[in-house]
Amino acid sequence: MAENHLWFGYLEAGEKSSPVVMDNRLSTGQSDTIYVYNHRRGAILEYKREIAESKLRELKADEKGLTGELNTAYRKVRNGFTPRGAKISNIPEKGRPAPAKSAAKDFELEEDYDDDVAVIEDDDE
Repeated sequence: MAENHLWFGYLEAGEKSSPVVMDNRLSTGQSDTIYVYNHRRGAILEYKREIAESKLRELKADEKGLTGELNTAYRKVRNGFTPRGAKISNIPEKGRPAPAKSAAKDFELEEDYDDDVAVIEDDDE
């Protein structure tokens, strides 16, 4: 079964580079940011679209073997993930209806991650 809504790739950000997964069903509710599962960090992070998109690339032939591992890790993290403003579209949750819209948490720019890749994270983490 094809996972057309998932894109497996690589974020090239120097020492902070990582295999990534993007799910077109997740929305930040902001046109200037995107959610990306960062495998190195083991989390779905919100990135500034303008900066991150230029650093994303397809997996190379020798990296295609990561797809299964990325898919499994992403699904595990996604099950416990609540997007800001609960902007999930069309993701079934094991027989349960999509969660009701929850209160948005305060997010801020994480400055110590990488100067070239802007990541927005929850203050509670």
